[in-house]
Amino acid sequence: MIKNLKSLFITTEDEKPLQQGKNQNAKSSSPDTPKMVTQESPKPVDNAILDRLLQAIEDNNQSGFDYLEYRRSLKSLAALPMDETVKFQSAYATASTMGVTLEKLLASIDFYRKVLHNEEENFKKASKEQFSINVEGKLKEKENINSVINEKSLKIQKLTEEIRKHQSEMEELTKVIQAGEVKIKETTENFERALQLLLSQMDQDAEKLKNYIK
Repeated sequence: MIKNLKSLFITTEDEKPLQQGKNQNAKSSSPDTPKMVTQESPKPVDNAILDRLLQAIEDNNQSGFDYLEYRRSLKSLAALPMDETVKFQSAYATASTMGVTLEKLLASIDFYRKVLHNEEENFKKASKEQFSINVEGKLKEKENINSVINEKSLKIQKLTEEIRKHQSEMEELTKVIQAGEVKIKETTENFERALQLLLSQMDQDAEKLKNYIK
């Protein structure tokens, strides 16, 4: 289920590790359980887009013990009072008993990255089509109506009423265009945030696997 898959990448407050001693009450410099780390953003990740990306991962879930199962192992260690290195190594030890190697885990991360990049390409294609329909197409309509206005303006008073009608149509089209541009921009930004959220975590896990697992 998407909810279960999302929990592998999103850490809630009640899932933070327990403290390892009195000295950590004043300072918590050791890393917490693996969780999403992204650049600061004034807007949250769009859940619908995040679910869409996670669904793509779920639909392409590899058989056997792979990166997703490894993250489940890490998740099970989330509340334990141990540093991040030990957690990664402990989860890897579990994976090793099933014949999983560091190379296989990194290859699995690369596989899911490709799944996400494929979703990115599909999104860009769909976004381009929507831009063509809702913005470029409307701009052409606006240009055509403007030409009609210029022509009929030469007929002075007789066509004044008709010109006003077309001007009103232009104003409505401008509103449609502006709304279309805002929606497409917002959706694109939401997609990029969701995409970077997942890609950033995968990059971090890949780097940590390389550093922690020798």
